[in-house]
Amino acid sequence: MVRFIDPHENDSPAGEPGDSPAGGDKLATVTYLPGATAQHEFPEPTPDADPESVEAALVKKLARRALSEAEVLSYGMDEGLTAHQANLVLDHLRDLGYVDDRVLAEQLKHALYERKGQSKAVVARAMSGRSIDREVIDEVLDDIDSGDELSAATELAAKRASQLTGLDKQTLERRLVGFLARRGYPGNIVREAIAPLLTGRSSTASSTVRFR
Repeated sequence: MVRFIDPHENDSPAGEPGDSPAGGDKLATVTYLPGATAQHEFPEPTPDADPESVEAALVKKLARRALSEAEVLSYGMDEGLTAHQANLVLDHLRDLGYVDDRVLAEQLKHALYERKGQSKAVVARAMSGRSIDREVIDEVLDDIDSGDELSAATELAAKRASQLTGLDKQTLERRLVGFLARRGYPGNIVREAIAPLLTGRSSTASSTVRFR
């Protein structure tokens, strides 16, 4: 669970520094959000910042695009909420089912791996870029092994090769290697995926006779 705890705040539910929140969960002091850049500095909380208005704005955003827990926290604090207020807004949105990092990770897996054919490593980086917890990323991508990636890369390469007619073996190889590399597949998988497509391919480009 992503939470942001400002060490300068004294709004712990228990009322005493060092006390754990209700329920016995112990939360380590965190002074940054996962994935946040070093240049990002949250503004000072503003007394007139209204958590309900911020939550309403977040609901509108979530209707257009899924947000990660860290992104919700970041938005709340950018709008002037305290860390405690931002966490309460996140908790409410999570309880309503509007924010769920696991669901977001599954959506990214479907969009990037299953639909676009990007590699497991690229999908993991995309999830990390959305500040999804590493444990959630590993669990969602656990069912993708090297055999799955080879099958996906082979299918992608075959489809691409069918669109690259008339190329000599070296040019086709170069095109396919670049095509799969841009999707994040490692060299060993790329070589194995394209090997059947190069078998029997001529070293010279085919030519087409045109009549006028």
